[in-house]
Amino acid sequence: MGPTKQVLKEYGNMSSACVLFILDEMRRKSKEEGKKTTGDGHDWGVLFGFGPGLTVETLVLHGQPIVE
Repeated sequence: MGPTKQVLKEYGNMSSACVLFILDEMRRKSKEEGKKTTGDGHDWGVLFGFGPGLTVETLVLHGQPIVE
């Protein structure tokens, strides 16, 4: 939730574009903190996107190793 809160604090609600900014924030933060994967150090994650009405999108994500 940390990257989500950071993006919303910095940019506000950008609707669907928030997803890309949050993923980039997670990648950047993971690299800075020396985590082993882009997924905040985890191998797997789940992303939920909520839209107008009853629109819900769900993705299962696989973290990629950080290679320097």
